[in-house]
Amino acid sequence: MINDAINIREATRQDTDQIVQFQQSMAQEAEGKSLDEPLLRRGVASVFDSDDKGFYLVAEADGEVVGSLLITYEWSDWRN
Repeated sequence: MINDAINIREATRQDTDQIVQFQQSMAQEAEGKSLDEPLLRRGVASVFDSDDKGFYLVAEADGEVVGSLLITYEWSDWRN
């Protein structure tokens, strides 16, 4: 029997490879863009390095990461 359960958790640095792959696929699919992998890896790492930039969530099915979501913070000087 297939387990349909999806587990959502905060991503860790160990999820970087999968997050990078998801981001590359999304850019290609959505905009036909090929992203520079070293630049993308630095960008993903910067989220883990700076809590003020946001955080990633990952979805797992049967112990495998099957999706990711980047939560970022929006700030406005006129709504401070």
